[in-house]
Amino acid sequence: MLHITLRQSLSLFTLGLMSCISAGAVQAQTLQDGVWHGGVAVGGTYASSTNIAQTFNLSANATKASKEDKLGLYTVMNYGSNTANQIKTTTAQLLRLGGRYDYNLSESRFFFGGSELETNKIQNIDSRYSLNAGAGFKLIKTDETSFDLFTGIGYSDTRFGTTIPPSPSSKKGLELLIGEESTHKLSTTSSIKQRWSIYPGSADIGTRSTFDVGLATVVANGWTLNASAAVSYTSKPSNNFKRTNSLITFGFGYKY
Repeated sequence: MLHITLRQSLSLFTLGLMSCISAGAVQAQTLQDGVWHGGVAVGGTYASSTNIAQTFNLSANATKASKEDKLGLYTVMNYGSNTANQIKTTTAQLLRLGGRYDYNLSESRFFFGGSELETNKIQNIDSRYSLNAGAGFKLIKTDETSFDLFTGIGYSDTRFGTTIPPSPSSKKGLELLIGEESTHKLSTTSSIKQRWSIYPGSADIGTRSTFDVGLATVVANGWTLNASAAVSYTSKPSNNFKRTNSLITFGFGYKY
């Protein structure tokens, strides 16, 4: 999910800018055929008038699943800037890489382990890495709908920059993980997916939470039309930064 404000997102939208961060439509159930499936999306915009605004977005995900296990990988890159009176301001600068491995204990229960790396300069985050592991339960599993609950424990280490001194050099510690995710197949060409995760942490790192929802529709030959929204929250942000950030995006992608 990308950390720019909802006001910035709507301003870009009214200028006719379009960003693409969702990577393809998804099935209600991940295909368990041992073959990689996923999507790639690239978007870029440029608007020039009194001000100059530009954005670039790239995202990709891939999943390989069998009856025994599943491996999922993803990456997101986002950059945006605005130039007014020859003064350039960065509005977004994020890179995120991550993955999760699930091992099925039964048709309804699984163990998982995951990790994520992130840099997000607009939020004064030079780097963050997190590791987690736990167990999940597949509450609903049909051809049209899937709904999973999961919980675990993890560790995160966030290193801040010096955008606004005196920012702390780092925050690290143990955190819990509580979450849910679901996918619903609306039609033969459209699906919606959402995920909500909460990371209650130690007193030093505070509590984080993320919510993502995306709608994808296949329009022709694997090409998709995507709409998504993302909200992130942290109880202890870097100095003078907001606790909550939101983003709404529209764009095109390719599903394989």
